Amino acid sequence: MAIDSSSQPGSLRVLVVEDDPTLGSLIAMILRQFSETVELVETGREAIERSSHGFDAVACDISLPDMSGLAVIETIRASHPKAGIVAVTGMVDVDIAVQSMKAGADDFVAKPFEPEILWHVLNRALDNRKQRIEASQAEAYRQLAYTDALTGCPNRRFIDEFLDDAVANAQRYATPLTVAYVDIDNFKLLNDVVGHEQGDAVLRSLSGALSAVVERPDTFGRFGGDEFVLVFPGGDEHHARLVIDRLRARVERFDLGGEQEYTLPTRISTGISVFTGTQTPRDLVASAEDAMYFDKSLSPVQFSEIHEPTSRSDALAKVSNLKALRSLVKAIDRRDSYTRYHSDHATQLALLVAKQIDITEEETNAVMIGGPIHDLGKIVVPDEILRKPGALDADERRQMQEHPVVGAAITAAVTDYDTVVNLVRHHHERFDGEGYPGRLKGEDIPLTTRLFTIADAYSAMTTDRPYRRGLTYEHAVEEIVNNAGTQFDPDIAALFVKTVEEQRRSWGIEAA
Repeated sequence: MAIDSSSQPGSLRVLVVEDDPTLGSLIAMILRQFSETVELVETGREAIERSSHGFDAVACDISLPDMSGLAVIETIRASHPKAGIVAVTGMVDVDIAVQSMKAGADDFVAKPFEPEILWHVLNRALDNRKQRIEASQAEAYRQLAYTDALTGCPNRRFIDEFLDDAVANAQRYATPLTVAYVDIDNFKLLNDVVGHEQGDAVLRSLSGALSAVVERPDTFGRFGGDEFVLVFPGGDEHHARLVIDRLRARVERFDLGGEQEYTLPTRISTGISVFTGTQTPRDLVASAEDAMYFDKSLSPVQFSEIHEPTSRSDALAKVSNLKALRSLVKAIDRRDSYTRYHSDHATQLALLVAKQIDITEEETNAVMIGGPIHDLGKIVVPDEILRKPGALDADERRQMQEHPVVGAAITAAVTDYDTVVNLVRHHHERFDGEGYPGRLKGEDIPLTTRLFTIADAYSAMTTDRPYRRGLTYEHAVEEIVNNAGTQFDPDIAALFVKTVEEQRRSWGIEAA
């Protein structure tokens, strides 16, 4: 093979490792026609020592007097990952070639060879090495783009693209496809009680549990803050439920206490949707999410521990329009993510206190259903008011104060559950009659609303916002105590403080 040597020597730095002085000198002489820097050494130790000076390409004989050429290649490769390395061997053997590549060589040549050919092979080795590094970097960037930084599992971008392909394949081949949505119950409450570091540990634990129960071709990814989506290509609903059952069993055994020895109950809510051949990927996820919210509404923590539920058909009737209302809440959440987490947190707190007082099952259900949607009237509040960090002016305050009335009107349009409508309409009333919109006073405010108002205020005070940090537990409790009898029902306020303190003690946290 003829190589044009008429051009001036370039800047490529070459190290030649050859124990035969005659052959080595010949190789070096030929290579110097193409490169200004060509060094020749005869032993492996010399090669390793000289390589520290930095070379673009290395030609190394496999057979050296003091050590294996493969060991030399491996050592140089470790310290110079970008160098192009060519193994030189006197035996044309597949095993030798394989061993050379495993040691880190990019190419090899067999003796005898024309020295000019080596220049071509060295350049090819350097190009191959550059391409491998670029490909490796591209793959690393791709992995980062599709990996959740906190848990190390696939992220939403990965799930979105995976589900696009899964839906296309299910349509093309008429195969089953199922999607599951998983959400951690009480996650905001857990973060408030034990801190965000422990909350992060819970997310990592759930990711680990999912890795243990989800097997290929199924996959999963973190879809939001405490939400995960599972995709089962080729899997039916029965298969998905088996996986979810195994996941629940693992979650129930989570040890969330750490060094503080807390004993925190953990539960996940889940929803499943089955592909029927027409839904879009977005539709499948939304359907699974709606099913998850229904599961959450019937969760033992929220429901059966307070009052034994009636039949499932009765429960379904009670929340038959929950899906529509939840869709509106999600629309608000896209504008202000605080709303959803705050609403769920306030609902959990209210239900915790509801177990301590004599209220009917219908009233408990009103908190369970009305709590998560109590702020849905904010859908009509402009973004600049909803997200304003400072105090509102008179006109802005008037617009904000319209949201309970709007929310109640929307709720009344889709359900005849008056107790829920009243909770949504009057959750900003005050015990002293100075609230809005009805300026109701004392026991004219429904019991469920008086209860929820305290939980709502506590959650709002302790929840972080983009423009301010939430108050501490102690400060928030002090505010409730100071406003008992004016803003809050004094009896319920006292019970709320007592209940929350008892809950914290049960988790091993000293009460204020």
